[in-house]
Amino acid sequence: MGKLDDLLYDSFYRLRPVEDQTDGPVVIVAADDKSLADLKRGIGKTSYGWPWPRQFWGLVPGYARKCVAKAVAFDMIFSEPSVFNGWSGDDGAFAAMIDGAKLPVIFGTEVSAAGVPDPFAPPVKKPILGAVNVSDSVVYRRYRPTVNEFPSLASRAANAVGATPPAAEFRLHYFGPHQDRKDHRTFRYVSASNVFAAAMGQKNTGVDPAWFRNKIVLIGAITVGTFDVKASPLSEEYPGVEVQATAITDMLSGRNVRRVGTLWATAAAFAAALIAAMGVVFPRTASLKLLAAALTAAIVIGVAIVLFHGRQITWLPLASPLAALLLATIGAFSWSYLVEGRQRRFVVKALGQYLSPHVAANIDRDPDALKLGGTRRDMTVMFTDIQGFTDLSEKLDEHKLTGLLNYYLDEMSSLVLANDGTLDKYIGDAIMSFWNAPLYQPDHAILACRAALAMEKREREIQPRLAELGGPGLLTRIGINTGPMVFGNMGSSQKFNYSVLGDSVNLASRLEGANKFYGSRIIIAQPTAAQLNGQFLLRRLDVLRVKGKTMPMAVFELMSESPGDANLRARAAEYEAAFSDYQQQKWDLARERLEALVSRFGHDPPAAALVRRLAALREEPPGPGWDGVYVAKGK
Repeated sequence: MGKLDDLLYDSFYRLRPVEDQTDGPVVIVAADDKSLADLKRGIGKTSYGWPWPRQFWGLVPGYARKCVAKAVAFDMIFSEPSVFNGWSGDDGAFAAMIDGAKLPVIFGTEVSAAGVPDPFAPPVKKPILGAVNVSDSVVYRRYRPTVNEFPSLASRAANAVGATPPAAEFRLHYFGPHQDRKDHRTFRYVSASNVFAAAMGQKNTGVDPAWFRNKIVLIGAITVGTFDVKASPLSEEYPGVEVQATAITDMLSGRNVRRVGTLWATAAAFAAALIAAMGVVFPRTASLKLLAAALTAAIVIGVAIVLFHGRQITWLPLASPLAALLLATIGAFSWSYLVEGRQRRFVVKALGQYLSPHVAANIDRDPDALKLGGTRRDMTVMFTDIQGFTDLSEKLDEHKLTGLLNYYLDEMSSLVLANDGTLDKYIGDAIMSFWNAPLYQPDHAILACRAALAMEKREREIQPRLAELGGPGLLTRIGINTGPMVFGNMGSSQKFNYSVLGDSVNLASRLEGANKFYGSRIIIAQPTAAQLNGQFLLRRLDVLRVKGKTMPMAVFELMSESPGDANLRARAAEYEAAFSDYQQQKWDLARERLEALVSRFGHDPPAAALVRRLAALREEPPGPGWDGVYVAKGK
C-alpha cells in the first residue's frame, strides 16, 4: 500500500505546474560549474581548486548584510579544519568574518542518535548549528524540523527571521523541478564566484543586490563531484540545498502538504467501495458493470488530483480507496452472479412487512442483518392499545369491525414507519413497534416519542372518519420504554418474526396499561425520558411499581415537543409541585394545588386521579415506612 501511495504521490507532483520561487523568501548562492571554472582561472595570481578557502565563504554574510538580507544559512558541514588552514589562518579568518557579519548565520551539521552535533572546526564565537540529516527515507518527501531533539537547518533559519517552525515532521511542498528543459530554475540561484567578486568590490559581476534584500541566503554546492544529491518526488537527482530551500519556504508560508485525515480517507475508501459495488450490482450487463467500476476509479483519482493541484496541496492517499474499490468490484461481481437473485428475493419479502422505506433501503444493502438469531442492544419499544376496544367489538358486526380496525391500523402504522420505526406485530387492536434495530439509531428514544405524538394528533384528525366506521371517540393509550433488549428473527427457518424480547419490553407493555390509572394518553419510562435531551415537554406523573416488577420507577406523561405552549408548561409545573407535596405527605397542600390546577385549566385526568388517591390515603393512611411509591394493582 505504501509503495503504491508513494508512486502516485510522486506522479502527482510531476503533473503540478511550476510555482516560480525566484522572488521567494530564499536565494541560493551555489558552488556551481561556473564558479569552479572561475576560481580555477584564479583570483589575482592564485588558482583555486575544490574545496575553496573558507575565507571566500566568509565574504558572503558580510555582503548579504550590505544587501539587507535577513539571515545566511550554510548547507555545508565544517566539521574538519580547513585544508587551507596554513594559508593565512583560513579558519580563523573565516570565523572573524562570521563574527563580524552582524546578521544571523546558521551552519549545517549532522546530529547523532544521542542528539549531539558533529564537531565544528572554525573558531566562531557562538556558532548556530542546524541539523541537515533530516530524513531517513531514500526519497525526501518529508522533513523533520528537529533531529533527535536538535533543530534542523531550516528550523534555525526560520527562527532567525522571527517565524515559528512546526513541531512535527511534515510533507514538503515542492514548488517545481530544480531545472526545466529550458534551464530555468524554480529557485533563484546565484553563482558563488559572482558573489565573491561582488563582495570584493569588483564591478560588472552580474549580481543584483536587490536579489538579497529581505531574503534568507542559503549556501550550498550543486556541481558534479560536490553535488549533495537527494531524491525528491520530482527527480531522483535533486540538490540537497534546494530541499533545504523548500523546507524554509514551507515553514515561512505554512504551505506544507496536508494529508487528508484518517476519517476522510476511510470515508473515501468506503465511498469508493460502495459506489463501485453499487455500480456493479445494479446494472444488468457486464459492460455497464465494468464501466461503472472504471468510472468510479477515475472519479477517485480525479478528486485526488484536484486536491493535489490546489495552491495548498492536499494529499489523499489512494492505495486504500483503490484497493477497496477493487475488492468491492470483485465481490460485487461474485455477488451478482452467484447469490444476488436468491438474496434479493429473500430481502424484499422480509423487508416489506415491517420496515420504513428508508430503513428498508439500507437493510437491502446488507441482507445478513435478517438472518435468524438475536443481538442485544439498548433500544426503545412502544405499545399502543385502543381504550375499550373489547366493548366496541361486541357492538359492531364483523364486517364493520374489520373495516374500522384496518383503517385505524393503517393510519397509525404509517406514522411508526414515517419515524423510521420497525413494526413488530399487531395484537388485535394493539401495535408493537421498536427503534434502534435493525439499523443503529442514536436518537431512537426521540423517534419513538415523535411517533407517539404524531399518532395522538392523527387520531384527533380522523375522529370524523372513525365515527363513520363505527368507532366514535376512539382513544389510543401508549406506553414507551427504553432499555436493553434482544432483537432479531426469532423462530424457525420455516417461520420467523423479527421481534424484540426482554424485561424492558414487558415494562413498556405495563406502561401502556398504566394509562388507565391516570387518564393519560402517553406514558414513558424514566430511561426514555433521560435520553430526550429536553426536546419534549414532560411531566412526572408518579413513582410507580407496576404489576410483576419489584423496583419502582418514575414515569412521565409525554405532553408535546418542546417548548410546548405556556398553558401546557404551567400545567406540568403545577402538577409536579403538587406531586412533590404528595410524596412529602403534605396532602392538604397537594390537594389545594391540584384543585387550583383544575380550576385554572379545566379537566385534567392525572390531577383528578391524584386527588382520588389523596382521598383514599386520608381514609386509610399509610404506615410509617411509606415511600411515596404507587403500586399498580392491575395491568
